[in-house]
Amino acid sequence: MNMRALSEDEKRLIARIAEKLSPDERAQLLADASNAMIESVVADQSRLMFYISGHQRTSQRGQRLYSAEGIMLDGDSAELEVLLFADSDGRLLELEFVRYDPGDLVGPQWDTLKVI
Repeated sequence: MNMRALSEDEKRLIARIAEKLSPDERAQLLADASNAMIESVVADQSRLMFYISGHQRTSQRGQRLYSAEGIMLDGDSAELEVLLFADSDGRLLELEFVRYDPGDLVGPQWDTLKVI
């Protein structure tokens, strides 16, 4: 495993999504993010898994999309859909950048992020 700390851009993305959630869900997401490490599970870093310090997943099955998501541009101006997932226990699990244009993720243009 090649885990790393969350980047400032990733932290801002999570905080912006958290703003759209219920108070309890927001608090849990922000707490999880502040205690998490991240690891890319694909070469282009379009799918990132979170590992929360002190939390052992009770089930590796099942995930759900948080009720807010983002859109942004990739480095080559292709549109990206930004999805953040919780596990079946409601804990931060995965961040995914979905690129519909051909090719791998180039690198998100973080300043183009819109949370919907």
